[in-house]
Amino acid sequence: MKRAYTTGTSLTIAALLLNTLASSAQAGSLSSGTFSLFLECNNDGTALVLDSTTGWQYSRDALGDMTDGSAYELTGLGVFQEGNDVFVAIGGNMSLSGSGYDRNVDRIFHGDLFFTPGGDNFQNTMEAGNLYGIHFSGSGDSGANAGLGVYQNVAAKGVGMQNFGHRTYGNYAAMVDSSSRNFYGDLSADNTYLNNDGPGYNVIASGQKVENDGFQLLTLDDLAGVGFDRNSLGGSNIFGFKFNLDAIVPPPPPPLPKEVGTLKGIAEGYDFDWNAQGWDEELDTYDLAIAEEQANADAAQAEADDYQVQADAHQERADVYQARSQAANDEANRLKQEEVKPRNSENWRAARNSAGGEANQAVKSERNQRNKIRKKLDSVNQTIAQTPGKIANATTQRDAAADRLNAVPSEADALATARENAGGTIREAYAAVEDLAPKKADWEAYKQANNWDDLTLAEKLALQDAYGGDWIELRSDGSPAKQEQELTLFSQRIADFETQVKQERQGEIDRYQQEIDRKQHEIDNLQQQLDDANRHQPELEDELENFYETNDLRERLETIKTRSQSKLAALESDPNLTDAQKAERRAFYEQDIARTQALIDEIDEGNWQESLDTLFDDANTYFNDVLREDAKTSDRAIFDEDGNPTVYTQEDVTVEVPVYDEDGNISGYTTHIVGEVGAPKTVSSEYARRQAEAKLFDRTRKDRIQARKDADRDRNNELTAKQDDLNSRNSALNQKNNALTQKQAQIDGKDALLVEIETKIAQVRDDALAAEKREQMKDSLAAAEADNQREQALEERYGVRTLDNPGGIPTTPEEAKAVDVPEPSSVLGLMVIGSGVAALRRRRQR
Repeated sequence: MKRAYTTGTSLTIAALLLNTLASSAQAGSLSSGTFSLFLECNNDGTALVLDSTTGWQYSRDALGDMTDGSAYELTGLGVFQEGNDVFVAIGGNMSLSGSGYDRNVDRIFHGDLFFTPGGDNFQNTMEAGNLYGIHFSGSGDSGANAGLGVYQNVAAKGVGMQNFGHRTYGNYAAMVDSSSRNFYGDLSADNTYLNNDGPGYNVIASGQKVENDGFQLLTLDDLAGVGFDRNSLGGSNIFGFKFNLDAIVPPPPPPLPKEVGTLKGIAEGYDFDWNAQGWDEELDTYDLAIAEEQANADAAQAEADDYQVQADAHQERADVYQARSQAANDEANRLKQEEVKPRNSENWRAARNSAGGEANQAVKSERNQRNKIRKKLDSVNQTIAQTPGKIANATTQRDAAADRLNAVPSEADALATARENAGGTIREAYAAVEDLAPKKADWEAYKQANNWDDLTLAEKLALQDAYGGDWIELRSDGSPAKQEQELTLFSQRIADFETQVKQERQGEIDRYQQEIDRKQHEIDNLQQQLDDANRHQPELEDELENFYETNDLRERLETIKTRSQSKLAALESDPNLTDAQKAERRAFYEQDIARTQALIDEIDEGNWQESLDTLFDDANTYFNDVLREDAKTSDRAIFDEDGNPTVYTQEDVTVEVPVYDEDGNISGYTTHIVGEVGAPKTVSSEYARRQAEAKLFDRTRKDRIQARKDADRDRNNELTAKQDDLNSRNSALNQKNNALTQKQAQIDGKDALLVEIETKIAQVRDDALAAEKREQMKDSLAAAEADNQREQALEERYGVRTLDNPGGIPTTPEEAKAVDVPEPSSVLGLMVIGSGVAALRRRRQR
């Protein structure tokens, strides 16, 4: 076969192969394949079919299915993998030293243990060069000339006739009861793995010894040390061996590289016409599209970066406006608290200190006491008026929930309705269970009557075969059979369905009960509120009535008036006051006495309670219309500490109001004149001055509020612009991602094409290697066939063993020599055969 690899290609493939082999040796496992073993005479044989089970796997051979006595009984095989070690146990009655004699007067031994990876049959595996053999006995008939251990690329042969046994498996099976399903361990007699009519392969004809196979013979104790069950196989002789897993698990073909030049070199190395496939053009198209999409992605990323820069700039400006907004807000609050509010509070105190102010405060104090009682009473009356209706509504809702609760169907009715309305899958499950459950019940009764739980797997399988009913519980490997799985599946499906129905029904019940409980709790609370209100109503009515009956507002006003009268009377004798001061205060006290008396007269004029209520309700109006107006218009002079009337200085009438830069910092002040220098100070002029100043600062405060609003607006505009830029950036990024998605689609397409190429090249390679391997096996198989022809010649010479012509294996060298005679047609042959057979028969009779 032509090989035209470049040096680089060869090195690449070698490196990949070494890496693959190393990983395979570490990660391989015995999860499929078949071990088979026959004695050299083919008087018995057994096989073990591997599965994915961890731990020891056993095959138990049918008992009593050997010819020529129990010495040639094989009871089964056991196999266990631990890391890279494979342990094999062989059970039977023949020891490693053999039994009986062959035509060369040599001992008859176990044949070689064969292993076929995967699932193909013995013949196909051997012809493909994939048969392995393990030579472990002293057989001189085996072609394993390199000693004990593992052989690969094995050609097998049969030596049954050479060992006075059976040339074919079919001939052996015809001599015994072959009806058991475990006639060959895991195989029945009519299996497709072995060819009953072909050579009875039992030893290696030729093969290559595997280097470093780790082969080592083991005793039963050695096997037990790694977990082998001593009672698993039976037989008087159990022994075994171990070898390396990587000796029989071939590494997978090395993966091919995704480098086009290397793939092309490999393809051409196998004379494959690469150029005719059109792959180069397809790959170039993919590469061009990938480059274009990457360029689109790069352009979109650049656009996104530009938008991000603009968005960051908008955020910086938004931060500036936010700082300005905060500064303006802080200054507006300062102006209110430090400039406007103190001046307004001072004017309020001026109004309160006007004549009649003390009496007004007394009226307000009593009014507040009345309002406090009235507020409680209004709340109680509202509760009494509205709560019965609320209780009636809640009762209706509670009763409606109770009706819905009572309408919930019973569990049985709910299940029946749900089953009737269920989909096809649930209906199929019910139908299946109704069909399978009675059969399962009959089978369970049968099992109990036959002590099922005390039986071995083989006995259970036999009992199951004998049942003759409509139920199969176990497969041959002990796993649940189809009916068992279906009943379990459908029963679980029904259980899940019914559980859901029950949960939904219970959920509905719980919801209605919670609604009933919630409404009942609401009714109880409302009733408690109504009871409390009915209890408090007369108490509050009495409290309000008592308030009017015991009210001493008139006495308090008389006291205020008397106090003012006393102060008025003492003015003339006060040596500390000037005449001007005495005149000012005389006018104040006289007005205070008159206003207080007016309030007293208002109380005395009508009904006591109505008069009080009128005073209470008009107290605020009186303050604003009388007292505050008095403060605004009073010409009462303001005196200094010496009793002299004061006048305004320049400082008194000058006020400075701050101005601000764009960031809200005070950058200067504007000067305002709010009075006339030299003008006399009066109560009203001071009120006007403070009011004017408060207005100036309040106007500035409002300007700051507007500045805050403007900054908020500008900040929001910047944030909007930023979001627009971010949206544009995201759009660009979406375009980039779309381009990258398209690029990835092209990459995926290219990778898929590369996988297609790799698959094709790998198939070409594998076909070539398989063909080469088959070609290499031809000579070995031809040589083995020559050995098999000699076996057939022996069969033709000595005859096929049958029930009428059972033959037998000599137990002594003399018997072996006597039976191994010339052609039966010769007189000497007939004589020797007659005497030899007679001797064998006499020995059997003994």
